[in-house]
Amino acid sequence: MPAEFGPYLARFRERIQELVVYPLAARRRGLAGRVEIELLLEPSGRVRDVAVVASSSHVFLDEAAVEAVRSLPPMPLPEHLPRRPLRVRLPVIFQIR
Repeated sequence: MPAEFGPYLARFRERIQELVVYPLAARRRGLAGRVEIELLLEPSGRVRDVAVVASSSHVFLDEAAVEAVRSLPPMPLPEHLPRRPLRVRLPVIFQIR
């Protein structure tokens, strides 16, 4: 991925982390983990094709990560970036604080 996408993708990942709902069942059991997801991001900022590529080994957390991505409102690419779909792989972190 070209470096010019870095700041946009960092903000995109922050937005996903903000939208993650920690499943109550997972929190009660003290489950934590990292889910690796892959998605196709259109220039309009709409997310398509979300998939778990590396499971946290807890289905609750995997589903919550996918749900967070699907609930993200479109975040259009800034005008100065190339207008093309991006295949993005991101970690979603679940940790009890």
